[in-house]
Amino acid sequence: MKTKKIVIRYFIPLVMLFFFVRNIVLVETHDLDSWMGGGMRMFGKIDKMLYRVSGFNVEYNNKGYFVNLRNIKELEDQYVESKILPSESRLQEILEEIKDYNWCYNESTDKITISVNEETCNHPIPSGNIKNIEVYKIQYNAESKEVTLKLINNVKSL
Repeated sequence: MKTKKIVIRYFIPLVMLFFFVRNIVLVETHDLDSWMGGGMRMFGKIDKMLYRVSGFNVEYNNKGYFVNLRNIKELEDQYVESKILPSESRLQEILEEIKDYNWCYNESTDKITISVNEETCNHPIPSGNIKNIEVYKIQYNAESKEVTLKLINNVKSL
């Protein structure tokens, strides 16, 4: 009976305190908002996924290209998934899906695009040229009036 009172009085509040502190740490160090940190909006900064950018890097002709997933209609679902929860396992999955598409270098726009018709693609991009996928958080500094990107997660191609 006495042990039960001690558990109720000390152990349960200590466990709750542990998770409370853990959630604050997740919010502050892993760019999670209070919901994803587990706090159900009781604390923390709001990190809306609208302020995130995701895409992948491609090397072609000794030049690097960042392909924003937002601009590719065929990858709309992957774009949203990568912004909502940019975990390493999810990004690795999305990167493998991206590699399954046929990519092409467009000389007139100097961009990497999906090859709709393999016959019209003069500069196909091998999947080995896709180096990684990245998710950034857009930050605005009101004092300097500058917009910067902060890397949230990055998964390299295997």
